[in-house]
Amino acid sequence: MRWPWSTRRNGQRLLLRRVGEQHAFVLTDGPPGHDQDQPARLLRWGLMSEAKPVTSGDAIALLDPADYQILKVDTPNVPPEELKAAARWQIKEMVDVDVAELTLDVMHVGGDVERAQRQLFVVAARNSAIKALTNGAAAISGNITIVDVWETALRNLLAAQARADDLAARACAAVHIDERHCLLVVSAGDELFYTRRLEGDPGLLARARGEQADAGAAELPLGFEYQPGGTFDASTTQESPLVVELQRSIDVWERSWPELPLARLYVITAEHGAEVATLIQRELGQRTVALNPLAAFAPDAPLPEGDSAEALGACLPLLGAALRTETRKL
Repeated sequence: MRWPWSTRRNGQRLLLRRVGEQHAFVLTDGPPGHDQDQPARLLRWGLMSEAKPVTSGDAIALLDPADYQILKVDTPNVPPEELKAAARWQIKEMVDVDVAELTLDVMHVGGDVERAQRQLFVVAARNSAIKALTNGAAAISGNITIVDVWETALRNLLAAQARADDLAARACAAVHIDERHCLLVVSAGDELFYTRRLEGDPGLLARARGEQADAGAAELPLGFEYQPGGTFDASTTQESPLVVELQRSIDVWERSWPELPLARLYVITAEHGAEVATLIQRELGQRTVALNPLAAFAPDAPLPEGDSAEALGACLPLLGAALRTETRKL
């Protein structure tokens, strides 16, 4: 089974994931140019209720986060070609199933960054989930050659936005929020350095949508500058579990990578992204902005197919997977 950091020829690219009884899909004219000046063009995207064949040069299926784990271990002192086998032994006590039931792949934390003790991300996916995913997508594309995961897909969106904001060499974070998932990734120089799954916070999203009373302070300026507030009202002050976990994650990051201070936090969500970013910035004190996942593609993207209200949320991780350009081999 090939993973998203494997080499694959160019051509039209199809991205697929199962969403309930439907398939979310994204079809592009290929990966973005390696000079980053040639963004991929969206040809079709959205939701399909019936599995209809879509022709493409390659096809990438996206696993649901419930079907895999990303574990971090010290890099074993073995040749590169033996890393997977060594990692299989290292994670035996870290998973709740027999490792024989898992497909593994590995990538270095931070890519080729030099450290006294390097570490590996180990992606451990259930064989049964991979089989179900590829079998379910076979009616749409019989050529599923790559299985991707959300963390690397979100890393791609984050890296593209960081380049656009002239922050490519800095450490930036992105938190993806939907009704079922809340994933945090940190990258620098297009490499994944940190990832964590967080507890969601429906209350925070409701406040962003204006469904709960809020203090309504204006957006904070850059950095951590103090901004006077209005009259304090304890009834509107509520500690968000999401913000608490974000702060803990940032604290871990700063202790682990003091040479890479976090420059910016991006919010990736289908609706009310700007409002959610404003709330998080006010409560966290970290510069936070909404990320537009369509901005990484060529302009004039077509409207989504299927229910437009659901399509963007379902396709968000697929849009990140569509940006894969990685060809490095471990």
